Amino acid sequence: MPRVTARSIPTMPPVTVIGRSEVPVRLSILGSGNAFGGHGGNASAVLDERVLVDAGSPPHLLLPPLGLGIHDIDLVLLSHFHLDHTAMLPLLLGALAWSDDPQAGHLVIAGPVGTREVIGRLVAAGFGRGMQERIDRRVAPEYAVLQDGSDVQIGDYRVRSHSVVHSTGPSLAHAVTRNGLRVGFSGDTTLCPGLRRLAAEVDVLVCECSSWDGPAGGGHLWRGEVEELVAEHPEVRFILNHLPGRGSVPGALIAHDLLTLDLS
Repeated sequence: MPRVTARSIPTMPPVTVIGRSEVPVRLSILGSGNAFGGHGGNASAVLDERVLVDAGSPPHLLLPPLGLGIHDIDLVLLSHFHLDHTAMLPLLLGALAWSDDPQAGHLVIAGPVGTREVIGRLVAAGFGRGMQERIDRRVAPEYAVLQDGSDVQIGDYRVRSHSVVHSTGPSLAHAVTRNGLRVGFSGDTTLCPGLRRLAAEVDVLVCECSSWDGPAGGGHLWRGEVEELVAEHPEVRFILNHLPGRGSVPGALIAHDLLTLDLS
């Protein structure tokens, strides 16, 4: 089982277990809540201080408390297109576009088929075509299309993707490998074959848990299903997010906003 050392804002005592990687990989949870519960920011995490996984919470506001900035992000990895996972990406792109050094061509945005078109519509609807033109000119993000079975190298990161069952549109769970450590992100999903494939290949899994008390509608996991998955994979360190409130699952860490973990 990988070793996890926890920090938060303010600093909390570390949590450690046996690990396999000699070089720690930092994971920060920007938003730990589900879409409508109000118990935490919407889904977003930062891996290795450079990979933004989903963008439901405003990264330009939440990166600085972690000692990071918008220019530290090299890769944005999207699981699906619901607003609680994507809505704040136009703000990140706008902040880059209006910065003194937008570093054109530096950023890669990877996600399901249609990612470029969806983000373009969000930017245009929120800020107009002029903002999209400024982003295209000054940020010039590169887009990468991922699908079930994708296994690609993006910069320093190997990204493997699995199709999962959610409510609407294409939905992917991702495994990101860095320094030999495999970190998975479930996105929003049911207890489906794609999620089980992901859990079988990672060391750490950031996994949604949208209900504590009973089955969750809309293509989500609830506590009973998460407990089943944890029992199937005792070697995996589970970190639960997309939460309806505070709760517990034996063998899993419960995320909160700005929780930071050093994984090794």
